[in-house]
Amino acid sequence: MTDKDTLHVKWPWEMIWIEYAGEIIAQIKADLPPDHEMRKHKIFPGIKWEGRPIYILDDDTTGERILMNFEKMKRWKKTKFKVPTMKVFKNHAEVAEMIERDHQVECAKYNDDGTLK
Repeated sequence: MTDKDTLHVKWPWEMIWIEYAGEIIAQIKADLPPDHEMRKHKIFPGIKWEGRPIYILDDDTTGERILMNFEKMKRWKKTKFKVPTMKVFKNHAEVAEMIERDHQVECAKYNDDGTLK
């Protein structure tokens, strides 16, 4: 593995503590409608936006990496259920670019001394 293959997680994103992964997986699946296909998938929420219900999941069933955003919900198949918006990343580089972009946007909100602009 080269450094290019290493995903650097930067604030506001953070790694999930492994001790909490099972609890987070259970909560994510419980928040999905009963017939949602992701409930049957083997998922792992390795990365989370600090203090917000936004996850980057590894879907071991499909081999995909998915952004799952519980702040932006949408109606599920014309039912009463709402589901988080989801984005399937094309590749590793797309995940890295999003993390870097979010990092730059969040850092731009602060002065050098850590106070908000």
